[in-house]
Amino acid sequence: MKKCKILSVLLVLCLSLGLIACGSKESAGNDNAGSTKVENGSKDSAGSETTASKDPVTVKVSYPCLVIVPSEDAVVGVEEVINKYLEEKGSGVRLDLEAVDANNYNTTIDMKQIGGDQVDLYMSLGGFADQVNSNKVLPITDYVHTALQPTIDITGEEILGATTFNGQIYGMPVYRTDVCTYYWILPTTIAENDLGFEVGKTVTIDELTGYLDVLHQKYPDQIAMAVRPGMNGMPNNFCLSAIMGGPEYYLVTDLGSGVGIEGNNTTVVNLYDTDYFKDVCQTAYDWNQKGYVNKDVSVVAEEGYDLMKAGRALSYIIGYGGCNPQVTDESDTTHGMSVMYVPIAPAINMPSGLNWCVSYGCKNVEAACEALNLFYTDPFVMNSILYGVEGRDYEDTGLGNGEDKIVKLPEGKTMFDVPYYAFFTCGIMGNEYIDWVALQPDGTYEDRREANKEFQRNAVSSPIYGFTFDTANVKNEVAGISTVESQYLSGLLSGELDPNEYIPKLVQAVKDAGQDAVIAEAQRQIDAWR
Repeated sequence: MKKCKILSVLLVLCLSLGLIACGSKESAGNDNAGSTKVENGSKDSAGSETTASKDPVTVKVSYPCLVIVPSEDAVVGVEEVINKYLEEKGSGVRLDLEAVDANNYNTTIDMKQIGGDQVDLYMSLGGFADQVNSNKVLPITDYVHTALQPTIDITGEEILGATTFNGQIYGMPVYRTDVCTYYWILPTTIAENDLGFEVGKTVTIDELTGYLDVLHQKYPDQIAMAVRPGMNGMPNNFCLSAIMGGPEYYLVTDLGSGVGIEGNNTTVVNLYDTDYFKDVCQTAYDWNQKGYVNKDVSVVAEEGYDLMKAGRALSYIIGYGGCNPQVTDESDTTHGMSVMYVPIAPAINMPSGLNWCVSYGCKNVEAACEALNLFYTDPFVMNSILYGVEGRDYEDTGLGNGEDKIVKLPEGKTMFDVPYYAFFTCGIMGNEYIDWVALQPDGTYEDRREANKEFQRNAVSSPIYGFTFDTANVKNEVAGISTVESQYLSGLLSGELDPNEYIPKLVQAVKDAGQDAVIAEAQRQIDAWR
């Protein structure tokens, strides 16, 4: 049940496909970005009727699913339950749900938009500024204090800073514990018997290297540390960039394209030419050379938990929102065994980059915003998307308080047996603090929502928290850097390439691609933002 906090602070290297602007909408780099405000009873800029009309408006919601992607038939059942509920409430919108594999989510949405398929609401999994500048999203400014006002009452208006360009708001960030704690996950029996760990034990990266050597010597036929496969254009890695970029190490704010700031100053630098990046790559290289990791590590597509379940790997690293060192029991179907979550380090507090957007092809922005508001304010809609249909996919234990339920899987069922299960998507859908709590197989449950809020409040923030780099003026340079990164990053971050040989080549190649211009543009924007 913990996979819902899938990390969102890895290097985001995706570049959105350039799209032709729709209607009169201009790029975010233009101060005259178009408005789509409509009056009650009128029609929006695309000529479709607003939600003030008599008939409800159906909004297509394309959402990413992690680990498990429900079938279309199972999704239809959820859709029917939600729409019946909305009809009884007298809502002016209905939902057309589409579950999309998170591993190919960005590509899938790109293809749908280019092909003219209906996409109204979708999640930006990184590269948000590029999506704005390539006219893939419509501004929602005029609906922030109308259709989305109940959401803003919950989140606060400051959350919109990372999605605002030239006075226009282009997305609604998810409301969640953005700050991840990175955990080393390994079988409980090995943690306790071979390493002498107890729940709450923490490790540093240096200590972790020593423990991996112990595991490698004792279990030479198994992978001591499994790599994390990259998603949506990201390279395979061991989460070392996020861990060493955190407040306990180098305190790095990565702006993409290899540029960012280090420490508490606001001077933009080439991150690839820093001790931070060398340390990340050297650690990965040492693990690789010592045989701790997967063979062909830069191209492996299997997740660490699947390799553990198959008996091929002993551990992996992953980030979850909040901090909750724990031991799961034998009913842990994700790993097929009891595992221990050993904290390594927290990440820096930065906006997650997970933003709900209205697609440029949407014909009724107001209705889309009304539907989006449900993800932040309506527990039934939110949790139906996560848990499915009551009686079929989940059961209400009766232990909750009104709409704030405590639920469980049907008797004798696992998440893989029920027709619909999308709880790994919590933390992505909208407001994770209205997620229902799940009863564990042993009859216990833990509600960490308030603890996670407190953890978020106390986290160390980037000195430019809330700033989003707009790459419109350097899009050609960014594209060239992306090509260079695709040649080097996966090999460096997975330890296949010797950093002493290849980091200088990477540094020179991104410089040749125009990184100095990107650094100058980022610095100009940060200075203006400050």
